[in-house]
Amino acid sequence: MQPEDALDAWRQWDARLAARPAILGNLCGGRSNRSLLLDSDIGRLVLRVNGSASFLPGADRGSEAVIWQTASQRGIAPALIFVDGCNRYLVSTYIESRLPASPGSDARIVDRALGLLASCHQLNVSAPLIDYAGHVEHYWQLIEAGTRSPDPALARQRAPMQSLLDSLIKGGTPTGLCHHDPVIENFVGNTGRLYLIDWEYAATGLQIMDYAAFATEWRIDDGTILARTRLDPEAFDMAKTLYRYMCALWKLATT
Repeated sequence: MQPEDALDAWRQWDARLAARPAILGNLCGGRSNRSLLLDSDIGRLVLRVNGSASFLPGADRGSEAVIWQTASQRGIAPALIFVDGCNRYLVSTYIESRLPASPGSDARIVDRALGLLASCHQLNVSAPLIDYAGHVEHYWQLIEAGTRSPDPALARQRAPMQSLLDSLIKGGTPTGLCHHDPVIENFVGNTGRLYLIDWEYAATGLQIMDYAAFATEWRIDDGTILARTRLDPEAFDMAKTLYRYMCALWKLATT
């Protein structure tokens, strides 16, 4: 779907809109979607045109809309203005991001980001159950169908990583709604107030995986995370190992 096609339906978005929004430019986005900044008479908006495919199997865009709406009502995410009935695009309010280049070095920002993740985990919303093993297998299928040979060391980790995942699942690790993509780019706002965006991978899963991803992507030391979350250190180390393994597979599968 082209952005102009979405803009042609602007009258359906919000009754307060009196004129067709204008495109101001592209926003940074992931591999799956395209996001654009819009100017409108109700303020700046974000138009996200969804890609036709996702590298995470089982991603449910219909579920994302429900989760995002719930999160926005709790002040965790920007307000969701409109969701296309066919899940081809969505429109949300724009939150200007004024975070430093390395937000992980600012204790105030880290505390607020961890608070957002904790609030996310407490959301009472129906969400599909994520299949981590299914994601790993999906990545391997893409890798094996491609032209690049996988790193032998990565291939040797296949069975041990499955055992590690089994240990996390069977070890009583707390579960709940997880964002599953807490990279720096998905936190917007400033030191006083943060929001989480892009909930397409949100699902019921292992909460520790959110913290493992957050620590890895934000380059935060274990002590800081463990002091604020009271996670089991051994389980946290296992989750980070599993997250790094999945990231390596994702990179190999998508490049």
